[in-house]
Amino acid sequence: MKRWAFGVALTLIGAGVVGCGERQAASPAGPPPVADVVALTAVPPCDFNAMNSLVSQYFSSGQAKTARDLITAMAAAGAGTATARDRGYDVMAMIAPNAQAGTGGSVQAGSDLINELTKCMFTDPAELPATFPEDYTVPLTTSLAGGLGVRGGANDPTTDPVLSRDLFSGVAPAFGVTWAAMLSGNPAPARLLVYGHPATAQHYDWKVLPRNASFSPNAVVGVCVDVNAATTSMLNEEHIGILTFADAYFLNPTTCSTFSARSTPWQRLAGLFLPKALSASVVNPGGIGGSTGGIGSDFGLQNVPAVTLTFTLQPPATVTVGQQFAVQVRATDPVSGATVGGVRISIVAQNNNGVPKEMLGTTTQTTDNTGVATFGDLSFSPGSTGGYRLLASGGVTGRDAISVSQAISTKVNAKPAH
Repeated sequence: MKRWAFGVALTLIGAGVVGCGERQAASPAGPPPVADVVALTAVPPCDFNAMNSLVSQYFSSGQAKTARDLITAMAAAGAGTATARDRGYDVMAMIAPNAQAGTGGSVQAGSDLINELTKCMFTDPAELPATFPEDYTVPLTTSLAGGLGVRGGANDPTTDPVLSRDLFSGVAPAFGVTWAAMLSGNPAPARLLVYGHPATAQHYDWKVLPRNASFSPNAVVGVCVDVNAATTSMLNEEHIGILTFADAYFLNPTTCSTFSARSTPWQRLAGLFLPKALSASVVNPGGIGGSTGGIGSDFGLQNVPAVTLTFTLQPPATVTVGQQFAVQVRATDPVSGATVGGVRISIVAQNNNGVPKEMLGTTTQTTDNTGVATFGDLSFSPGSTGGYRLLASGGVTGRDAISVSQAISTKVNAKPAH
């Protein structure tokens, strides 16, 4: 049964399709931006006059008049004002359906227009794309698998996801939450542009404008895969690594095939959450909201046929019976070195003859998204004196096809209690 794997992570994570099966290799995303990109220390000067020819090249004559009226309203309110931002988003909201339907003009003109609007909407370089001027040609090219949409305003879609045109990926608020509510903590007009393009195969790159937008509750992002065929696939977020597997990442194939027509698929995601709140960060200035722990700029599937366990905190060389001690075990993908969350690990002791001995304390733990499981209250029971090594073994939650190697600790000697 095909379902839908979502990628923004743990208790509200999400994920999209080229027909709701395994995604085909991404189409070339086109050449990189030709403009020089440098780290900005100030927002470039606003030039409303520069937009006139771009409007003519992208919009039809009727739409061009509307776009010019909106730009005139921006100029009247003043660059960087809340009104200028709002009217700028209105122009971008006109661009989005043209990109979807193929009714826009020059995609380069559309991309340049968004950049010119950006310079007149924002006052803080942290709000601008990390790569400014940004290349929006893939999100605007109807034949490519980009995605683009404006959300958060009174006239914007209330809950509808922003989708890639191949339906591989999407971004949306959690079920029961509107875009406006999720973005309400941002400065007026609390709107944003969501845009994206394919990255490597089965990966997608989503960003937002303003770059430092915050989300409360967290946004949902996802990718569609056949969970039964991809039995060893895990979700990888660029800045976290391999995320804990959850069955809620996956949706019904019927849902996938109708994903573009309705927002009801998001009802399946009610039990998911990001591992950390989205917030501005200099570490990842290119991700959604500049997040280091939420939606990264690149997320998708990673095949993990095997997981390796390693003791990162060894037991003490000597303990007394009944004395509590701690160990830590890390789970990693041996190929990429990425840590793996959601691995259930159990600890037993083995004497010098390999005979297992049950430990006291919490002997089963699950790795978090850093791939680490901590056993903080282990001890040996009365009569368990002698030399032992600890044996860690386990399995990946929901991914039984992934093999997990065992790990053996250094030697610990258990002495009788005085």
